[in-house]
Amino acid sequence: MMRCWTHWKGWYSIVSRSSTKRRQPAARRRRGGWPQRAWRFWMNDIRSRRSCLGRALSIIAGIIIMVAVVLLIVGLISARSDLFFPPETTSSRPPHDASVPAPFIPSSSPTSLVLPEGLERATVTNVADGDTIEVSLGGERERVRLIGVDTPETSHPSRPVECFGREATAFTRELLRGQTVLLEADPSQDNRDRFNRLLRFVWLPDGRLVNYEIIAQGYGFEYTFRTPHRYQAEFRAAERAAREAQAGLWAPETCNGERAPTTPSTGSGTVTPPPAAPPTATGNQTLPPSFDGCRTEPNAARAPNAPVAIVSIDKRAEVVTLRNVSNATVNLDGWTMCSMRGAQIHQGIGGALGPGEMRSFPRDGGRDIWTDNASDPGALYDAEGRLVAYWDD
Repeated sequence: MMRCWTHWKGWYSIVSRSSTKRRQPAARRRRGGWPQRAWRFWMNDIRSRRSCLGRALSIIAGIIIMVAVVLLIVGLISARSDLFFPPETTSSRPPHDASVPAPFIPSSSPTSLVLPEGLERATVTNVADGDTIEVSLGGERERVRLIGVDTPETSHPSRPVECFGREATAFTRELLRGQTVLLEADPSQDNRDRFNRLLRFVWLPDGRLVNYEIIAQGYGFEYTFRTPHRYQAEFRAAERAAREAQAGLWAPETCNGERAPTTPSTGSGTVTPPPAAPPTATGNQTLPPSFDGCRTEPNAARAPNAPVAIVSIDKRAEVVTLRNVSNATVNLDGWTMCSMRGAQIHQGIGGALGPGEMRSFPRDGGRDIWTDNASDPGALYDAEGRLVAYWDD
């Protein structure tokens, strides 16, 4: 016991010499921060212990507390390292072929586009075109039509390859090739279309919505069929931004936002006129007359879509847009535009259409003839009843 007391007496003498509590003026002691006050409290606690064991426990407890405080501070700094070291930024641009123009990247995706939970997973096995893919889903092979987006055609049986169609297909292919994707259904839309394709929003695992990316980067148009889809507002905003930025198919040097037929060897650029036509071209000279009052069209799959092509049919607004794809003026007087579903004629087609000229023809008078909640193909006939162009809705 005397040996322990001698040891602690020496410890106290060291503490006494290092502590200046009694020798410091009161004003100076008050300036001490919490570390000094904690140290003095610890020293007083050690001195107040009457046994050697009590003093040892007090010292050990103090050391444990100091170590815990140090570890806590280190943990907080590690957890919030972003306050001191800014995170690295990486580009979210998807890979694409060198032949495809660099896509327009929006500054940021809408915060409303959040990857939902519990979606079904599928593996992409093929990309048919810009808005249609094939996937392996639950051991079955399915074709999936992307909801809310429409890209220029490349493989439609009755339409020519459209401007920027090949670029749109290449973009979607590079974005989805071999990817595992998440498929989201929309209760406001049908589960399948009339071609038995699944209708889905397609998400990448990193949270990007493929349907949105196609529109935002200028490879497609927002498309609403019958009823508004879940992300209609975001898709329309993306299309507006791409158009204002002249991205992709909105650029004047590519398509200027038009669905014009293009050269077979390229996917974008200039409308290719067919072989020279007579200066007063009046229509197609290869197919026999087939107009039967808009009831049937046996030559739909053989429609030349020249010298005039159907660019679009706005069934809600009752407006047909035509384009002269030849190098000669076409006189449309006496031509007929048919709504095939209702076997009705779209009145108002006529006048001269110059080479490369595109014009919209609102329907003249009467009740609506186009069916906007179901498939309603359109057929254009020349003055002699020959099929010139066919729109397979």
